[in-house]
Amino acid sequence: MVCMILIAVVFLAMMIVAIVKDWTQPASYSVAIDSVAGLDPETDLPRDTLNPEFNLTLRLASQRADMGVCFEAGTTVAVYYGGVLLAGAAVPALCAGPRPSAEEESVVAWGRGVPVPRLARDRLAGDLRGGGAAEFDVTLTVQRYTYAESWDVVLCSGKVGDAAALITPCSLYDENVQEPSLQPGYGGYSSQPESPPETGDDG
Repeated sequence: MVCMILIAVVFLAMMIVAIVKDWTQPASYSVAIDSVAGLDPETDLPRDTLNPEFNLTLRLASQRADMGVCFEAGTTVAVYYGGVLLAGAAVPALCAGPRPSAEEESVVAWGRGVPVPRLARDRLAGDLRGGGAAEFDVTLTVQRYTYAESWDVVLCSGKVGDAAALITPCSLYDENVQEPSLQPGYGGYSSQPESPPETGDDG
């Protein structure tokens, strides 16, 4: 009898944990870096300022069977290397249905005249020379589902061309942050994503 009670208690506790997890983590996010431009080790990285562009694939999925999830208006994405912000973009509205459905969206994150310290540029050049693969950090600032006026930051890390990144969920990095707004030259925030401007050789 005691054994049966203990089994029932353990089963109930497992159900409670599953329900709490399901309600507190409604969305799953992942990001793949498909390609990058403006970071050539020989022609771009010797310069004090950079004009990088990252072609990203964003993946959105619901972790609940009773509701879908969305990239709400105001969602932003940003790309960093070694803690230095290189590029950003507004994320277009996108929704995924209840679990197990998922949706993907292509976004170009870009920066113009981005000042990057020489130490970071030299390290990045070393990573990229000889066909090497540098690891970048990508953040998504997304609206929190439990509080409509609050935003969370999720962090993903990956290398260019790593398709497996799309099945690797981002992790929560910061909670209850202010509504995002990109810095000038980093994608230009608006309710719709903007295309990177044409640039000439800036010497």
